[in-house]
Amino acid sequence: MRRLLLVVGIVLAVGAPAMAARASSPPLPEPNFAGTVVPSPCAAQSGDPYEAARFAQEGWAGPDYVRYPGACQRLHFVYGPIVVKPGQNDVLVTPVTIEKPAYDGYVTRFAPNLVGPDGKPPDITDVHLHHATWLTTNNYGEGPFFAAGEEKTIGDVPRGYGMPVKGSDVWALLYMIHDLSAQPKVVWITYDLDYIAKDKAESYPINLKPAYPVWLDVRNGSAYPVFNAVRGYGTNGSCTWPAQECAPLDPWGNQSAGQGKPPDRPGGDVRLPQRGSSMGRMTNFQGGTLIEIGGHLHPGGTDDAVDLVRGGQSRRIFTSESRYWDHVDHSQLGAPPTSWDFSMTTTGLPTWGIHVLPGDVLRINATYDSTVASTYEDMGIAIAMMAPDTPSGRPNAPGLDPFTVGFDPTEGCSSGGLAAGVVCDKGVVTHGHLPEASTYGGPVGTITTKAGSQTNQVDISGFTYVPGDLSTIGTTGVPVTRLGQQLTFVNTDAAADVYHTVTTCAYPCAGATGLAFPLANGDTSAGRPLDFDSAQLGYGLPIGGASNRSSWTLDVTAANGFRKGETVTFFCRIHPYMRGAFQVG
Repeated sequence: MRRLLLVVGIVLAVGAPAMAARASSPPLPEPNFAGTVVPSPCAAQSGDPYEAARFAQEGWAGPDYVRYPGACQRLHFVYGPIVVKPGQNDVLVTPVTIEKPAYDGYVTRFAPNLVGPDGKPPDITDVHLHHATWLTTNNYGEGPFFAAGEEKTIGDVPRGYGMPVKGSDVWALLYMIHDLSAQPKVVWITYDLDYIAKDKAESYPINLKPAYPVWLDVRNGSAYPVFNAVRGYGTNGSCTWPAQECAPLDPWGNQSAGQGKPPDRPGGDVRLPQRGSSMGRMTNFQGGTLIEIGGHLHPGGTDDAVDLVRGGQSRRIFTSESRYWDHVDHSQLGAPPTSWDFSMTTTGLPTWGIHVLPGDVLRINATYDSTVASTYEDMGIAIAMMAPDTPSGRPNAPGLDPFTVGFDPTEGCSSGGLAAGVVCDKGVVTHGHLPEASTYGGPVGTITTKAGSQTNQVDISGFTYVPGDLSTIGTTGVPVTRLGQQLTFVNTDAAADVYHTVTTCAYPCAGATGLAFPLANGDTSAGRPLDFDSAQLGYGLPIGGASNRSSWTLDVTAANGFRKGETVTFFCRIHPYMRGAFQVG
């Protein structure tokens, strides 16, 4: 996803959201983006103990925990309305600028969201923010400066630092909003910035120092940086990509490195500039200090591992973990890695800081569980903030050389971290459970075992598998495909720009749709694991997940794991309420 602006020209003509649809009470931005007009304190998120703890650790006074009182403003920005068509799962880039502060200043906090016409986040099982990426036409650092998925990690720049922004800067937004229903939706992407005007930020007593983003991605350079992780791949119940081979095919149904072929690199690498060179607005680079970092994963992900590589040696500097909230007690962590109900961990000053040198390499790998279910179109991204050294090479922030100090992998950084001269591997979540992530679903009931007519083709039409949809097999029976033959699935909805998949789920795959059901955990009626996935059937831009074909053929053979007499159930990853089945005859 690096250098995403290279693809903006491709999508300017087709990437604009439909603006004609109007909501009854559309969300509106606050008027103070053009100047310091309306006071709005930069306080820790109300009712969330996790961010309050972060503010307290930085030394801000409770109980309100307001950062830079009297100088910092929280600015609320809105992009939309965006009409999301039924079955939409496209990556789009805005064709015009999006709102941003219109005067020079510093960003110290970034909080994203997705809301409906009522101004509230929609249920994730209905429509959700697959990801959004904020870019500028002249990079602040390396790549985009912020990104978010449905976990909605808050980006907090540590006390004493901020990302410099000019009023003349132009921002763009790349987004992928997923409509899981058969009905169009109207939504808005919102983003709250904590912002301090340049004159106040650079004056006593604030004296902010600049920090710039460094974008890390397991598929650096790709406009849609995804990969698959299929059950049984990897080691010890998980697979780490791109260091390991994690699936037989990539998200587009092809073989590539680490996806049906051996891996071709140890990770997603970003090489820092040589001494005196530039990275975005960091000119005459002499080194710098990473002062904050956090990752992004999809359901099934367990962690983003970030290493510093220097002179052929590698040292772990941080592991951003996904923490899944308990389905009953939402204040507790520890649920299985099966849903969007999770928060990512971040770290930064005052407990963590890493000093880097010109020519160093930052390497990222993403690990996904490979025991519970297969996962498709996975991501592994992290964004760090770097405070560059002075032109004379003096650090502008406290930091450690990970090659010369101790390492602490414990939860809670029991060693004390930076102050004790130790690199702490673990971080903390930026927020608690989100209310929109509360519909889990689950397996309930069974399906008929009555055999229906023989078939070698299933049409996907009107959001239904024909024949074999679970909503109809009670009448028609389960269609039968003979062992040794082929079964072709044809997405006739592709003519309406609707994508579908054919993905195995555990028999009988019946029950309420939710964040954690159905899963790509294919088991036949005999209880044997069986995984297959068609990729997204449909036609779309080259920066999205569409396979650009409308049909997919499955070889129903013993060599592919099929057994005579078993029933196989499947679902659509784009519309999980769509379920189907066939028997092997």
